Amino acid sequence: MKKISVNMLSIADKVEAQGVDTAYEELMNLLNKYGKKDLKVVKNKGLNYDILHMHTVNPMSYIKQRLTKNATLTYVHYLPNNLEGALRIPKLALKVYEWWTKRSYLKSDYLVVVNPTYIEELSKMGFPKEKIFYIPNFVSSDNFYKMSKFEIQKYRKKYHYNEDDFIVISVGQLHKGKGIFDFIKIAKENPDIKFIWVGGFTFGKFMESYDKIKKVYDNPPENLTFTGIVKREEVNILCNISDVFFMPSHYESFALVALEAAHTEKPLVLRDLDTYKDVYFDNFLKGKNNKEFIKEIRMLKDDKKLYNEYVSKSKKIKSIYNDEVIYKKWLNLYTKISKKNQ
Repeated sequence: MKKISVNMLSIADKVEAQGVDTAYEELMNLLNKYGKKDLKVVKNKGLNYDILHMHTVNPMSYIKQRLTKNATLTYVHYLPNNLEGALRIPKLALKVYEWWTKRSYLKSDYLVVVNPTYIEELSKMGFPKEKIFYIPNFVSSDNFYKMSKFEIQKYRKKYHYNEDDFIVISVGQLHKGKGIFDFIKIAKENPDIKFIWVGGFTFGKFMESYDKIKKVYDNPPENLTFTGIVKREEVNILCNISDVFFMPSHYESFALVALEAAHTEKPLVLRDLDTYKDVYFDNFLKGKNNKEFIKEIRMLKDDKKLYNEYVSKSKKIKSIYNDEVIYKKWLNLYTKISKKNQ
C-alpha cells in the first residue's frame, strides 16, 4: 500500500515557548513514532505531496496552499480574533492579521480544530461544516510524566523549596490575557503558599502590559518566582515539584499546558471558560474570580481527600488524550482526504 505523503508547513519554531510550536512538535513526534508504515511526513517542502498540512498562517505557506493541486488542510489553533489582548500592536495591523488568518482558513480544503466549540464559529465565517474535523491536542507521556517521590524531593531541594512547602504553578506567556495580574495578586494575598510562574515575554516589548508586568517580574513578592522561558524538560520538573496547577487565563483554545500538568498528576484550577467544557469536562476546579480561586487553592491545601479526588481527575484527563488514540484519528483523516483527492 502506497504511503500517504504529508508536507507539514510551519514556522512555529521561529518563536520559542508558545503553544502552537508545542502542539506542532508533539504532532510531528507522534506521526514519526506511529506512522512509519502508513505515512511519509516532511517539513516545509514543495507542492507535490498528497496533503499540504498548514500549521502557521504565514505568506510562504499560504502561497503553497494556493498553488498546489492537491488537498490542503489547516490546523486551527486559534480563531482570527484571539490575538486581541495578547500583543501590543496597532489596531489596524491587528485587523489586517485577523483578515489574513480568516482568508487562509477559508481558502483551505479542510480544517482541523483543537476545540469543538470552534466548529460553529468557523461555520459562521462561511466554511463548510462537513469539512471541519475535531482532533484534540495531546501530550506525550515521554515528555510529561509523574516523577518518583525521591526525584521530587531532590528537585525541590535544587530549586530551594522545602518538603512541606505548598507550591502553586502556572505556565504561560507573560501578558495581560493570561491572567498574570490575578496570579500576582493571589500570591500577595497568600504569603504562606509558594507560587511559580513559568514563561516569559515571548514577543518581548510587544506583549500587552509589558512595562507593568516587567516591574513585578524584576521585583516579585517573596513567595513568587518567575522562571522566565525554560525548556519543556524543566517545565515537567517544575510541575512535578508543585502541588497544584493554576491557570487564571482569560482566554484559551485548549490550554495544552493544563494537559501537561495533568500528565504529572496535579489537580487543576482553571478559570471558568466555555472552551474547557468539551475538552476537560468536569475534571478540574473552576473559578470566576480571585475569591473563588483562593478558596479552591486553600481547599486543596487543607483537604487531603479533595486533593486526592482531583489527582484522580487529572489521571482521567491523561487517559482521555492517549497518543495512540490521537494518532488513529489523524491517520483516518489523512486517509479519508487522500482517497477523496484521488
